[in-house]
Amino acid sequence: MRNVRIKVLIVVCMMLAAALVTGCGKGNSGTAVSMFDLRTAMEEADDTLGEMMSADSSAEDAEDLFSYISDMDYTKVDKFFVSYSKEGNADEIAVIAVKDEADAADAEKSLKAHVQDRINVFTQYAPDQVKKAEKAEIFTSGKYAVLIICDKQADVKKAFTEFVSE
Repeated sequence: MRNVRIKVLIVVCMMLAAALVTGCGKGNSGTAVSMFDLRTAMEEADDTLGEMMSADSSAEDAEDLFSYISDMDYTKVDKFFVSYSKEGNADEIAVIAVKDEADAADAEKSLKAHVQDRINVFTQYAPDQVKKAEKAEIFTSGKYAVLIICDKQADVKKAFTEFVSE
């Protein structure tokens, strides 16, 4: 009888271990990295940025703030942040972490629409910023959709990649 209990315990432990391993695979919704720390790392990668304002998913009115950068269904979002120039120029960095990696393409599409809206606004009140906004880098990486508009986009992208791969 004792051997049966030990065998059952071993089988249960193996099943739990298997469940934990498969739960960590690609496409797992898991929690996104710290948006505060990611934002800080990305902003620090471009020393030409002026003073930046920011909003993120930790705010009480996060869903309303999110609507500034995306029309995506907010229930699909795990976390997000957006940093934008206090001076009103085109500099902007945004990251959307979706709950399901399959939604990253929709997040990317919404960021592209956001940039087009910004270009339309700049055309009216700051035409000198249009070219910068037109050079926006927008991409996905796993469950993240990223927007980078700044002078040192390659450095900011590298900071993002290094941070999320840690």
